[in-house]
Amino acid sequence: MIVTSYVISWQLGMLGTLSVIFLAGALMLALYANRGLMLEYAILTSVTLLLNAIFLRDAIEITCPKEIYLIYLLIYLFAMVSFLFLVNGVNDYKTQMEEKNEEARNALEAKANFLANMSHEIRTPMNAIYGMAELLDERDFEEEEKGYIDTIRKSSENLLAIINEILDFSKIDSGKMEINEEEYHFNSLIHDVLSIIEFRMKNRSVKLIYDISPDVPRVLIGDELRIRQILINIMNNAVNFTHRGHIVLKIRWEPDLDGNGYLHVWVEDTGIGISQHDMNKLFTAFGQIDTKKNRNVEGTGLGLVITKRLLNLMGGDITVRSKVNEGSTFSFTLHQKVKDPRPSNYDSDHDRVTADNAGFRITFKAPTARVMIVDDNKVNLEVASELMKRFGFEAVMVESGMEAVNRIEEHLVDYDMIFMDHMMPVMDGVEATKKIRSLGTEYAKKIPIVALTANAIKGVERQFKEAGMNDYLAKPIHMSQLSEILQKWIPFDKQIRIVKGQEVPPTPVSIDTAPIPGIDSTVDVINYLKGIDVEDGLRNCGGSKAVYVRVLTTFASSNLLASLQEYFDKGDLENYTVMAHSIKGACRNIGANDVADQAYELECAGKDEDVEFIDKYHKTFCENYIEVTRIVTKALIAQNSGQTGI
Repeated sequence: MIVTSYVISWQLGMLGTLSVIFLAGALMLALYANRGLMLEYAILTSVTLLLNAIFLRDAIEITCPKEIYLIYLLIYLFAMVSFLFLVNGVNDYKTQMEEKNEEARNALEAKANFLANMSHEIRTPMNAIYGMAELLDERDFEEEEKGYIDTIRKSSENLLAIINEILDFSKIDSGKMEINEEEYHFNSLIHDVLSIIEFRMKNRSVKLIYDISPDVPRVLIGDELRIRQILINIMNNAVNFTHRGHIVLKIRWEPDLDGNGYLHVWVEDTGIGISQHDMNKLFTAFGQIDTKKNRNVEGTGLGLVITKRLLNLMGGDITVRSKVNEGSTFSFTLHQKVKDPRPSNYDSDHDRVTADNAGFRITFKAPTARVMIVDDNKVNLEVASELMKRFGFEAVMVESGMEAVNRIEEHLVDYDMIFMDHMMPVMDGVEATKKIRSLGTEYAKKIPIVALTANAIKGVERQFKEAGMNDYLAKPIHMSQLSEILQKWIPFDKQIRIVKGQEVPPTPVSIDTAPIPGIDSTVDVINYLKGIDVEDGLRNCGGSKAVYVRVLTTFASSNLLASLQEYFDKGDLENYTVMAHSIKGACRNIGANDVADQAYELECAGKDEDVEFIDKYHKTFCENYIEVTRIVTKALIAQNSGQTGI
């Protein structure tokens, strides 16, 4: 650049203005703030201008008097010194900023580590407080004391929820939040969300409306946990600030050219609304709009902030339209891959589950039962826990597979059974079950573990069984299926039957304790169970005669066949398959292997959508199942009445 500028000035006879041309080049170099380059340029150009002043005075005077040239030269030298100081200062500033950025990154990491450690330290005593409150709640206290205990428990839940929100925000803020894409069942996701929102809206004069397109694919691929969290955050916001009118969840599906598509979601409410002035505060951390007016609204103010950042991580964004005193509409769009393109038909599915659950009549209660529910998502925990309250007991909620393993290993409480979610981060339900079974104690080996899964018809039952699980319950949860599972695995002596609205305690079963070589048998009942492999049934019950009699009693009182017939009459192939699977397991448990094999054939036919096979053999299977039920019922009656034969 120096040589070119010099040659051009020489050819044009303009050496007198060379300092101006060099100054323009210095300005360009100063923008790069390169200290070494700037110093070299300043030295070379200054030397060139000085040599010109000494040896080429005549050439310079053609366009510029020597006195003016000397002034230009002095100005240029001053400019070069100034540029050098400026560039040096910029470089020092950049170095300081890099150091401060490094300090900020270290501070951010330290903050994240601090929050994680403090979260662990706070959660441990809070879980203990919550657990002790649950234990106290089982005691016979006065109403006032019961109220105190309930306050302790609810406050513990609120504090843990706040801790979780702060941790989520910290993870996103530090760039450690990861999006994990896995297949999930759309209906199960939406059912969980609506169930928890419906529960929150109890005793409110606000109507929950859902308008969900039936063509949303049945199984999608995305981060189910984060999408559920987004929906819950937006709808919770609507619930918090809507005191009359309605809240609407609207979902539409837009397919793309690759066979995947977009989920378009709107949440509309008739709440207090948001002014245009406050819109900028809406997604600000720890901020709530009009805090004086909404002082009774609990929370950190992070829900919508987390929602926006999660959507950004997944390639989406959230938009808001609102008018004060008229309501708000939050909307977002997410691209999702498709695993199973069959339509989900959510409306009819939700209506059926809701109607079944609403119309279900409790046939027993187990107020002293100790049941653990393991799920990493608080929404799922709340839904399952609320359903189980209808059976008279409070389930213990655990948020990770590792925590469940630790509780069983510590064995501070005797749990009657565990509901284990299948898909969980870090340690899934299958791995957690294997670890529990490998603990080595009799308690860990025998405690019933039931899988909670939305993947109920894809042959995963073999994986569950190999891991050591005893049974599984499909999502969304049907009360009739939950009732059967609870009757099957909660100890019989803890179940209080409800007959015509009256509680009937269990009748003790008289059992001869004399052992039979090789197995621990149930003397009288064995003689009456013709066509049933009693030895196999006993082995399935861990060799315990008491457990076997309890399972027989549960089998005889179950209404599995009625549900199977109902799904057959409706042509509901999916639930027919699930019910056939349940019947297969129930028959295997008591040793009715022939009928279990027939149920397995119907289950396989359901998975293959072989309607012709089901139509052909359904009636014969029902007759065989009824015969087994009759045999078991007569055997139990004979034993309890002391008869010597049938």
